[in-house]
Amino acid sequence: MLLSGAMERFFIFLELEKAVAKNTLDAYEGDVRLFCKFCGDCDVREISREKIASWIKFLWESGYERSSVARKLVALNAFFSFLLREKIIKVDVAGDIFLPKRRQNIPDTLSLREIEKILSVPDQNTPDGLRDCAMLELIYGSGLRISEACGLPLQAVDWDKNFVRIFGKGNRERSVPLGGCAKEALRRYFSMGRPHFVKKNTGSYIFLTRRGGPISRKTFWRRLKDYGRIAGLVKNAKPHTLRHSFATHLLENGADLRVIQELLGHENIATTEIYTHVDQRRLREQYEQFHPRPRLDIE
Repeated sequence: MLLSGAMERFFIFLELEKAVAKNTLDAYEGDVRLFCKFCGDCDVREISREKIASWIKFLWESGYERSSVARKLVALNAFFSFLLREKIIKVDVAGDIFLPKRRQNIPDTLSLREIEKILSVPDQNTPDGLRDCAMLELIYGSGLRISEACGLPLQAVDWDKNFVRIFGKGNRERSVPLGGCAKEALRRYFSMGRPHFVKKNTGSYIFLTRRGGPISRKTFWRRLKDYGRIAGLVKNAKPHTLRHSFATHLLENGADLRVIQELLGHENIATTEIYTHVDQRRLREQYEQFHPRPRLDIE
């Protein structure tokens, strides 16, 4: 079977049988297509470990980061595992390829004061400002991913129980609390903002653009970047920064790590544990700032 045909079967498998999240599907598709472009449309049985090694070398020489190469190899491993399971190949030539160890980057976060500065920027007298404020409050207040917020349907909000129903990565369902500030911002948006965006063909999405369709991740990211600049923030505010701040502030105030894992929708507790490193970093900074011994060492 040609590589192109095997590749399309793999994408269908991921979308229909595995029901992976769209972002994951897009990432896998981009990575596997990049490999296909490197190899050419050859017979999949002709691909060797040496060919994969050559591709890895090509990625290094092209300037890809270690984490990016690791991600592409994960996608390639999943692809060849699929081919082996479907008996399209007899040997998984990617199965024992060395994966570069991924460095654990500590995420950027905003302080509560910086969050408040950003929240004060959107103009509450405009539909766009009401929408953006509601999105900011919800993402920070409930720890949503930007893709989750953009795709949120009307029926996801339980106004009586103060919960929001989310379908996250891998279509996994979770319920997160709807805080008082986020609830009030949503009510203002529904009352005075969203009606200005609704068109004849508007669906059930909560957050809309002036064309009546759901707001995109890219659009909201650009608006958040502008808000951060207007607020005078030194840090580059991104949608995921709000989510990181949500988790970090919970941990700093004594929340259990397992609870944070559930709220974020992390499948593995190891993913959530990165926030303990953020907390330790801040602890060290405070120690070095206020303890006399480190200050004497500096002086």
